[in-house]
Amino acid sequence: MPRHPKPLLRDILDALWQQPLWAIPFALFFGVLSAPRDAGGWVRVYEISLTYAYCIRAGLLVIARAVLPPLVGRVCRGLPETSPRRVITVSASYIGGAVLSSFGAAAIVNATFLPGLLGGPRSVLVSGLFAVVFALLFTGINVARVFYRESVARARAEAQARAELARAELRALRAQVNPHFLFNTLNSIAALIAENPAAAEDTTTRLAETFRYTLATSERSHAPLGEELAFVRSCLEIERTRFGDRLRVEEAIEPGLDHVPVPTLLLQPLVENAVLHGAGARPAGGTVRISARREGDRLVLEVADDGPGLDGGGAAGGFGLRSVRERLALAGPPHALDLESAPGAGTRVRITLPLHPAPVAGAGSTW
Repeated sequence: MPRHPKPLLRDILDALWQQPLWAIPFALFFGVLSAPRDAGGWVRVYEISLTYAYCIRAGLLVIARAVLPPLVGRVCRGLPETSPRRVITVSASYIGGAVLSSFGAAAIVNATFLPGLLGGPRSVLVSGLFAVVFALLFTGINVARVFYRESVARARAEAQARAELARAELRALRAQVNPHFLFNTLNSIAALIAENPAAAEDTTTRLAETFRYTLATSERSHAPLGEELAFVRSCLEIERTRFGDRLRVEEAIEPGLDHVPVPTLLLQPLVENAVLHGAGARPAGGTVRISARREGDRLVLEVADDGPGLDGGGAAGGFGLRSVRERLALAGPPHALDLESAPGAGTRVRITLPLHPAPVAGAGSTW
């Protein structure tokens, strides 16, 4: 059932200025049918059309505010707005009200502009047919407008829900990544304090910098790629205190991409997985490869490792990887994440993003 957030007075005021506009196309339609001989005849046709327009609008207001609420409550209780019974009930109510209002308009026209319009059975029948045509045209357009507004409202609500879900995913990702990363790093610092105080101090400083960045981006959905890469490099330096020379890092970053906006915390979970399944899975350690390049109007980011690969052809990967995948899926094409992994062949994660400006800050983002 259409909602009516506007007060009744606003609906009446809208009808006062809108109906003269509505009457123009109908006056042209019926004027072509009746072929007036002079300008006065066209004015008369417009006055008749305006009478019908005002009467039908009044009837529709009565239907919408006085008839439909109790009727839909009884007949369509609990049914969704798009259910066939609800749509038929609403449409039939509007059409019936418009037809009755058209007969009321015909009576007014008979008493004013065209005496004798309802002078006999044949005249009443012809007038009724015109009333039905007028009502169907007017009501059909209005019902279409009502359902269009509702569909737009539902689409907007769905988009807002998707955006809120994406933001919830990002908040959950931050909540999961930070304690996990902090726990591992504190263990490394504790081990370094006795044997290498300088390295422990350096690691503590880097840890503070990474959390400072996380806090600084907590209200941002996007950040420049250069900042995300700097954040990832700092995290890798901290990981190097755990793995030493067992962790090797290779980068292939195309120049000129530092200022391209990307979703915050996009690379860190992928790099953490690459470290875990690369250097962390083999005594000899492993290599993490990070690349960024343009492909037409898209930005392609890749994070790869040379570890033993993920079990189940990429079904694994942990919460971080799943969260990144879901965030990209919610954003829609061309946002995408593709994962390639095979036993003994390592893992490669490829992210595709649109290569165009995006908001770096603000709550209105879809991320």
